[in-house]
Amino acid sequence: MDGAMMMKSWRLGCWMLATTMLTGCGGGSNPASPSQQTTNSATTKESLTLAEGLDLPDSNHGVLPASGIGQPPTKAGSGEDDSEFDRAQPTKDSPEWFILQITRLKLRPLGDSVDAFSQTAERQAELRRERNQQLVDLATEAIARTHKDKDESKVRVFDLAVHHLLEAELQLALTGDQDHIDAIYEHASSLYERDPQSKAAVEAGQVLISFARLNAQRFGQQEPKWLEEYGRLARQFAKHFPQEERQAIPVLFAAGQSCEYHGMTADAIQCYAMVRELFPESSAAARITPILRRLNLKGQPLQLAGPTIGGGFLNAEEMLGKPLLVVFWTTQAKPFVRQLPALQELLGQIDTNRLNIVSVNLDDDDNESAVQTFLESNGLAWPTIFQTDSDKRGWNNPVAAYYGIQSVPLYWVVSSKGNVVETATNVQQIEPLLQKLMTSKKPVEDSQQ
Repeated sequence: MDGAMMMKSWRLGCWMLATTMLTGCGGGSNPASPSQQTTNSATTKESLTLAEGLDLPDSNHGVLPASGIGQPPTKAGSGEDDSEFDRAQPTKDSPEWFILQITRLKLRPLGDSVDAFSQTAERQAELRRERNQQLVDLATEAIARTHKDKDESKVRVFDLAVHHLLEAELQLALTGDQDHIDAIYEHASSLYERDPQSKAAVEAGQVLISFARLNAQRFGQQEPKWLEEYGRLARQFAKHFPQEERQAIPVLFAAGQSCEYHGMTADAIQCYAMVRELFPESSAAARITPILRRLNLKGQPLQLAGPTIGGGFLNAEEMLGKPLLVVFWTTQAKPFVRQLPALQELLGQIDTNRLNIVSVNLDDDDNESAVQTFLESNGLAWPTIFQTDSDKRGWNNPVAAYYGIQSVPLYWVVSSKGNVVETATNVQQIEPLLQKLMTSKKPVEDSQQ
């Protein structure tokens, strides 16, 4: 194939790809939801990492999988000449023309070099910023020409232009550019005011959540404000778009779990409670009651009982009189295994006569010998609740189900009178309270109820 033919085929491919996109992202009589379209390239770790060079942590908070756009059939050798191809192109400066320029720009290598990855990291970042700014400018032009048009074909162009705009703005915002951070908030607000039921408004809401979620993953430990913002935007999305139940519920759960993991109980409660408030008929609503029971556990009497390894039976009510530490764990939970040495060191400084310790094993399988081996190999003499019935293993353990436990490790400190005074996911969070047993002659009482 000579150079002219290669260029002709490339140009034709670009135009056909744009045409495919304009006739309906996702295609078919049942197009993907607006939220699915949003997350195709704006919210997945893979796309953001490739586009911006971000080192994002793994997460289970993703909303939706990406869906691709089908490859159009090629027409190489069809006999078309350049003049015929030119007549098929959209009119210059039309909305469709700007979408075509966006498609071509995304297919083009970064900079003047075909091998863009031979550039330095700084140069690549600069080229990405330049490209994203160009995408913003092109998408803005397409939006300006379609935002008032009610024709169905123009609405599709508008929605696609908004998608490209938000995608580029998000990537620029994630570099810390305040102007573009402000822009994604402004776009979300204006699109919602323009039409709260539109695909574009829903997509903008999803992009805002993605921005906060990614920052919460990257900086939440040091800057809790991102966790707060993640929860706030998740609740805002659910309120603004109750019709998007399939998207709103997972977002609320994910934000609630993130806040809960970092000890932000009040924010987590707000996220979980909204599932029950806005979607009371959903199957997810039934899961909320035990979760809220656990999150509101402080100051409440502990209800805990079950069979133990070795054939015994344990009831926490029979252990009143001195403080109690309850440890929820599994043999496979890496966070628990990592924290175990610190926990053992802490407990080693406390007189065993001043503290009772009970553990609840939540392994999925019913291999009691494996659990017993783990306890013995780590020198753990704790009475351990263990369910041999396979239907009551893992999260189906009656205690875990009653309190809506979703992750381990989990530590509960109970006063000598049987009321929970602290719940935590990390040993460091309970250390100050347990240290009182080392320095004070009095056991932990109900002063913190």
